[in-house]
Amino acid sequence: MIALFLGGALCLGRYYYRGGSSGELVQAVTTLPRRVAPLAEEAPERVAAYARKGAVLFSDLLKVVLERKSSPPGSAVDAGAIRVFFAPVKPEQEDGLDDVLVALIRGAKRRVDMACYELDLPEVAEALIDQHFAGIKVRLVSDSRYANREIMRRCLDEGLDVTFDRREPYMHNKFCVVDGRWVWTGSANFTPNGMYRNNNNALLIDAPLLAEDYAAEFEEMVAGRFGSRSPRNTPHPVLEVGGIEVECYFAPEDSVQAEIISEIDAAQKRLHVMAFAFTSRPIAEAMARRMAEGVKVRAIFESRSAGSRYSQDDYLARQGAEIELDTNEYTMHHKVIIVDSDTVVTGSYNFSKSAEKRNDENVLILHDPTIARRYLDEFDRLSLPSR
Repeated sequence: MIALFLGGALCLGRYYYRGGSSGELVQAVTTLPRRVAPLAEEAPERVAAYARKGAVLFSDLLKVVLERKSSPPGSAVDAGAIRVFFAPVKPEQEDGLDDVLVALIRGAKRRVDMACYELDLPEVAEALIDQHFAGIKVRLVSDSRYANREIMRRCLDEGLDVTFDRREPYMHNKFCVVDGRWVWTGSANFTPNGMYRNNNNALLIDAPLLAEDYAAEFEEMVAGRFGSRSPRNTPHPVLEVGGIEVECYFAPEDSVQAEIISEIDAAQKRLHVMAFAFTSRPIAEAMARRMAEGVKVRAIFESRSAGSRYSQDDYLARQGAEIELDTNEYTMHHKVIIVDSDTVVTGSYNFSKSAEKRNDENVLILHDPTIARRYLDEFDRLSLPSR
């Protein structure tokens, strides 16, 4: 029976390589563990062997999803070892960021470490639980506010290793490290809102050195070293990924705000901003200084955050910035600055004092015009409804 299922899955894999639907393949392979689950008591060693072989299949699926060129326009961009995705996507959309995240988890051969502010996607939880029972080391770090969510309780009940921050500031990361090689990060929470309703971005990066950075941060949190207790010890704060210079920083220990201001200070022509929350006066003042030197600033603010007591939209407008409010009936959740069409600042870090001083956050600064062009496309897409 096991061999029959494996043979069928491999045939499906060959079908997909010939151009079949990734949605059909994902549906087929993700049901296999359930179909063999009743055999666990009779032959647990055979089921474990199946699961290990299944991980290879899912790894192949991930490779195909990443390499395939038929993704819907605007959903992803390939820059060598870096892949960028935008939300929202439709749940049925093939090769959307939700499918790729699940494939990433199911493709793990040794370890999955996930730091999630929220976890409320059944498909992600199911993939984590299946991998746990397949013998893959699966660990989660999450914000205590969501410890009693049904899906998180299920993960705990199934025996997953979960660490909660148990403090008032946020454990606000949304990243995943797989097999010491793959890093998933960005602004998208692992929730239906994060994937299917809100404007978000996510990156999947094949880079062992970057994985070391995120693994070091993860281990600190597992050890209970959140917020100001986290040491400044990122192994590779500046590295090269597929020929692209990438900077990697964690808040609050790495003085992220100073790094962002350094990028703003270097702007020569224009700055584009997409901000769920922008209350940092130092970052706003850095932009004002560049505007005084002729740099153009355009910004899209989340409409419910703009105009609040500490929001910097009015200040920037008075300095000459072109300010727009988003039109998503849900949430524009990006935390993005694009510098001169060749550098992107992105991650979980809202431009705020809390992100800088209190929360656990991560930020990437990517120096690449191809990636910047895709974020500019996203900016233009969000800007168009208001024009």
